[in-house]
Amino acid sequence: MKYDLKIIETFVCVAHLKSFVRTAEFLKIAKSHVTNRINQLEKLTGMTLLARTTRDVNLTSEGKEFLEYCKALMEKVESLDNFLHKSKTIDGVLRIVIPPYFSRHHIVPYLEEFLSIYPSLKLDILLTEDPINIIEEGYDLQVRIQIPDEENLKVEKLMTNHKIICAASEYIAKHGEPKTPEDLLKYNCIIFGENKTWNLRSKITKKTTHLQEMKGNVRCNNGEIIKELILSGAGITLKSSRDIENEIRDGKIMVLLKNYEVLNKTFFYAVYPSKKYKSPKIKAFIEFFQHKLTGPQIPG
Repeated sequence: MKYDLKIIETFVCVAHLKSFVRTAEFLKIAKSHVTNRINQLEKLTGMTLLARTTRDVNLTSEGKEFLEYCKALMEKVESLDNFLHKSKTIDGVLRIVIPPYFSRHHIVPYLEEFLSIYPSLKLDILLTEDPINIIEEGYDLQVRIQIPDEENLKVEKLMTNHKIICAASEYIAKHGEPKTPEDLLKYNCIIFGENKTWNLRSKITKKTTHLQEMKGNVRCNNGEIIKELILSGAGITLKSSRDIENEIRDGKIMVLLKNYEVLNKTFFYAVYPSKKYKSPKIKAFIEFFQHKLTGPQIPG
């Protein structure tokens, strides 16, 4: 049998988006073309691949099995396209979605260098903490702190976000320095978001300590506010080491409990549509910032 790649692509898209209308919008074709392509494919294979209702489009058992072959085929085609285009100039517009705080500390400081390497590339940046449907909204990439549930997205790790226990030098001079994790319960702790459990492991004994329900007079979901509170001597907090590198080097903030590793690390991921796998623009962005963001950090 001979298969039309456009028909295969349409089937894969419908399987992911579960909608003929959204598939038509994504592929920029008429809905009738989507319907015709699926009908042609089912006639060619002799199988009912999709179960349609007035509300939903779902894969049949045969459709699920057939989809795996189609996905493998499309990945091969994309790999071939990437090989043929990898030497082309990286240009056009790269539309990205980034959390504001992450952008300020980890993206903006390197943007001038990134754009000087790719002078023909333009960036269209949306700042938001919330995951959005980047396929429907027409974005190329989003930086997220969690791996997405969507099947039609690819994920690559950008950065490991190591945490440390810290406080302003003036606060420690006034209140004394904690010697063990349990000592933290005696101090005023500034809580970031819902992160009330702090987990630490001794670098010497490897014993893990779980501090439940950390308490303090301020809880806030904004990293900048937390940083300002610590600098003002308001208490102790658990903070990303990258966010306060300069303040630690300047002696304004102290790293506490250095013999303990904080286990509350998080990760930042680059999330992008699988249809755009290894797009030169996306590949350039990810590789550049992976290099920039995997350098040495202030030790915890």
